[in-house]
Amino acid sequence: MPNQGRSGRNRALVNTATGEVHELLEQEDEGSPRRSYAFGGRHGQFSFERVLAMLAADSGITGNEFRLFFYCGIMTYNGKGGATAVEAAEYLGLTPQATRRMAKKLAEHKMLLVADVIGRTIKYRVTPHIVSSLSGREQSEEAAAYHLPTLPGRPAQRRRA
Repeated sequence: MPNQGRSGRNRALVNTATGEVHELLEQEDEGSPRRSYAFGGRHGQFSFERVLAMLAADSGITGNEFRLFFYCGIMTYNGKGGATAVEAAEYLGLTPQATRRMAKKLAEHKMLLVADVIGRTIKYRVTPHIVSSLSGREQSEEAAAYHLPTLPGRPAQRRRA
């Protein structure tokens, strides 16, 4: 007889091909609401390799630049299409001038892309090579339109023929 759990009863499933036994825990009350383990909000994927390279000591990226990068990344894929330096400065607690300098540096290395320009206001978004919330095919199509980002402290890697 299967063991009785604290909050329910167990049932066993048997894989007839392998003989493995899998026990399933069921709720005692049929009318009780099931617990949802789904996370709220949108989810994205990012490149472990490129983010680790950004975190390296010799990458030339400071902590505030990294914070700016991820703020723009979240605003990019949160339906806002990116963020301006002033919006980022207000949220991150930095000065707008410093945030503009950091955004310009990250844009020079193609980590941030210019999403929109209205007058002198520039809206930045993150390159799809590093952060994306698109499907694999959509991400590869969008990434193909942009050059790979480079790190400020490292020389650009050259392709060998």
